[in-house]
Amino acid sequence: MCPHGYPDSPAKAPLRAAFNDAELKRERMYYPSVKAGLIAFFLLVHASLLIGCSPTTGPDSHKFTVIALGTLVNVEIVTADEQLAHQARDELQSLFTTLGRDWYAFGDGELARVNAALVAGVPVQTTPELSALIERSLAYRAMSDGLFEPVIGNLVELWGFANFNTQTQTPVPPADTAIDDWRDHPAPRRSLSVSGQTISATGPVRLDLGGVAKGTILVRATVLLERLGLHDAMVDAGGDLRVIGSRGQRPWRVGIRDPHADKIIATVELEPGEAIVTSGTYERYFDHDGQRYHHLLSPQTGRPVAGTAGVTVIHADPELADAAATALMVAGPDRFDEIAGRMGITAALLVNSHGELSMTPTMARRIIMSPAH
Repeated sequence: MCPHGYPDSPAKAPLRAAFNDAELKRERMYYPSVKAGLIAFFLLVHASLLIGCSPTTGPDSHKFTVIALGTLVNVEIVTADEQLAHQARDELQSLFTTLGRDWYAFGDGELARVNAALVAGVPVQTTPELSALIERSLAYRAMSDGLFEPVIGNLVELWGFANFNTQTQTPVPPADTAIDDWRDHPAPRRSLSVSGQTISATGPVRLDLGGVAKGTILVRATVLLERLGLHDAMVDAGGDLRVIGSRGQRPWRVGIRDPHADKIIATVELEPGEAIVTSGTYERYFDHDGQRYHHLLSPQTGRPVAGTAGVTVIHADPELADAAATALMVAGPDRFDEIAGRMGITAALLVNSHGELSMTPTMARRIIMSPAH
């Protein structure tokens, strides 16, 4: 075993061995024996735990951490060129600083400026990049049957999750009447449209692109690395992770771990260019009167998602994977298959609030459960 309990070489027997063909063909697969405490808050292991377990004769690699969108971004680059690795670190930090400012809904950057105009009922022009991201986000909303909602900023603010990490006081749940008023009046947010670089809506609304922005950042980061001639790397933006190339002679291997104990429950090997994205109720939350309220809000109810604890999605498009993970959290087990299919997601895993796992057949074939499970 290597440090942090990561196996040097996980069991090579494919997961198919644990199921018959009929079970693999099912649209949903359940693993009720996996306890909620192990999977319900499953996280992608950070870079030091994920990949830092190669033999001492492994490839030259450089690891560093930068900050973007209020989260730590762990980067590993496989190269013997230390100077180039340092250049990549500096350029990534500059990129992340810019995007973190401009795409944050509640700060003082470009998206906040757009939101201020929308709240005032004024059409607003923005940059080509941001207008394109907003347009794609609206497309994801349509693909997900409205379960992914980018025009959710007013609800996020209502619940106290705007600027959550810098608040000095713990939020309290909003009044039911305020929640119901947001839920029962979808027309303003449905009216938001993009025409060229102009954003407009018929009522006071706010965008929050947190459900896709980290995926977009992964794309931008890996494109930057390849432009610099670095073709083997891993970028982990707070649990949303993308790889390019390989780690020496082996694929990038990612662990899905139990956050309450220093051990891994499953591993998966990623193809070059693939991303793995996780969304879960453990990320941001507050407690009030003995009840926990997390930040993943359902546009259908106006309240925190119930019944789902976490979702993991693998896809070549990190932005789509990010949006799909959010949509599948809202979909829950009942609509898991439907929404995954609508969004073109073939590799996805969902953990419900009782610790039962649902997964697509493709995901079942790819992951390797740890021996303890």
